[in-house]
Parts: sequence; structure tokens; C-alpha cells
Amino acid sequence: MKVHHTLICFFFLSLQDGNPEVNINKNISFGVVGRNLTAEFPFTAVTWKMFCRGECKGGNVLINTTDEKHQSHRYSIELKQENGAPTLSVSITQLIMSDAGRYSCAAGESPSSVSYKQFEVVVAEALLDGNNPAQLKHFNKETGSSLTVGCYFNQSGGQKFFCRGECGEDEVLLQTDDEDDFKDRYRIGFRGPSEKTYTGGGILYVTITQVTESDSGRYRCSLNRSPGQGSFRDFVLSVTDDDLPSVGLTVAVIIIIIIIIIVLSSLAVLIICIKRKSNRGLRTRGNSEGTNMEDVHYENCTPGSTREDSTYQSLDPAGRDQDQTYSTLTDHT
Repeated sequence: MKVHHTLICFFFLSLQDGNPEVNINKNISFGVVGRNLTAEFPFTAVTWKMFCRGECKGGNVLINTTDEKHQSHRYSIELKQENGAPTLSVSITQLIMSDAGRYSCAAGESPSSVSYKQFEVVVAEALLDGNNPAQLKHFNKETGSSLTVGCYFNQSGGQKFFCRGECGEDEVLLQTDDEDDFKDRYRIGFRGPSEKTYTGGGILYVTITQVTESDSGRYRCSLNRSPGQGSFRDFVLSVTDDDLPSVGLTVAVIIIIIIIIIVLSSLAVLIICIKRKSNRGLRTRGNSEGTNMEDVHYENCTPGSTREDSTYQSLDPAGRDQDQTYSTLTDHT
């Protein structure tokens, strides 16, 4: 009977340079922009190892290897021994906001026999570790975007609060005793460091999704809603309407269209003038070659008029209109 070696994934949380990593229960990994994230997965036995963004197929595969250690760009995978047990460690260095999303780890005897475990990566824009008013952190966001902030505390346990303002009775957005909770557009996640790195403390992550201009203001993440120094972290959020650039773009497009219309109109007038000048040249050349003057068009005359339609009538009696009365001029000298 063929035995398939599968990967049993347990998520450990540790800190690297103050950076939290993976939740032990919820399969959620938190990290901070510019820092490194590492997730470790104990297993029984494994030959084939994969680290993927989303499902392990096509271009989503970040690493696919049988090596004990392999690196590809900012991603790496390494086989370690933790207390005599093999452990698969996957890392992302220099986190950026676009690293947030779903990931998968996979392991087995062959690509066709691997087992998968999915987890989520949430990237915080900053890690707050103090309450110096002179260093109050400001975040600028556009409407419709999301914000995640990490708040480090040297204690752990108790209730977690996410508030707008100073956590007064009417200012609490989310309150929980759990490590993870959410309500409407707000989310809390608390991650404690591993014992070998720190003896206590942890990081409280707070998230606001789909922000609007009315969300602008001062916020607080807190443990036990205590007013004591070090038990809360404050930050300021400013939200601007992302439709403003679109309005500016629309105005620019309208201006361009007007310019194009003016240019095309000017070209049309220029073409008409060129054609008239060309026709005038042709008439002049025809006259010099003996063209009948009666066929010449005079531009300064009104339509239908000719040279014979003069203000002065001919004095030749033969050319007089018989229906009109004329006076005869007689020379008496």
C-alpha cells in the first residue's frame, strides 16, 4: 500500500524585526510594509514543496521545488528542523501593499499527491509602538480603499478595542475578547509573538474597509480601554474623493476636443481659400490665352451679374430699349 506524505499545516506567529507573522488558528498572516514575513509549517515527511499566490496553478506558483532551500525574487522556501521535527518555512521579504491576498502552501511525494493549505496575508501600512503626540501618524487614503494599522503593546490579553476618538461610550467601533473579530467595515486581529522571541506582548491590527470622506478623523486601538500610557495607540485618517482626478481628466478631454475642432475648422477655411485662389489663377490664364471675356466670372459682382449689367446704359440708339424714353443729344455748334 502506497503511503502519501502530506503536509500538516500549523501556523506559528513570530516577530522578525518587530514584524508579526501568522495566526495559529485563523489562517491569517499579518505583516507590515517594508518588513519580512515568515510562515512555518510542520509536517511528517515531504519531497515536493510549493508556495503559491492563490491556487497553485499556472502563473500563481511562486516556488515549485524539491530542493531543501530555494529563493525566487522576494519569495523563499526552506526545509528546517525544529526540535527534531521537519518544518517548511516560507518567506516574503520587503512587503508591499500589493502582497496582501490569498496564498497556499502545498507538499507531498509528488505534484499529483500534494495537500494544500490556504491562508490570507494582510499588510499593515505602519506599526505604531508609541504615543508621542509630535509623531502622531497620519494616513491619506482615497474613497473606496482600505486601511490596516498595527499597534504594538508590551502586554497581551483582555479586551481589544477599535475606536473613533478616545474610546468613549459612543466612540467604540469594535470591541472583542477574541483574537479575530469584525463588524460592518471594521476588523480586529491580535497576534502574540512566539515565546522564543518575546516573553509577552503582541500586536493589535485594526482595519477599515471601503473608506469614505466621512471616515476622516482620529482613531485609537486599545487594550482594555485603559487610559494609562502605553495601553493605546492613536492615528489620524484623511480621506479624499477619488472622483476629483476624474473630473480634472474630463475637463482636460473637453479642452482637447475644443482645440481639435478649432484646428479642423481653421484647416477647412484654409483649404477653401486655396481652392479659390487656384480657380482665380485659372481664369486669369484663360483670359490671356484669348478666352471670351463673357465667360469670365467676376467675384466682386453679385451672383448672376455680368460686365454688361453696368450702371451706365449704352448711348447707341440701336441698342436702346424701345419701351423706354430717351433724350437725344444734338450738337448746335
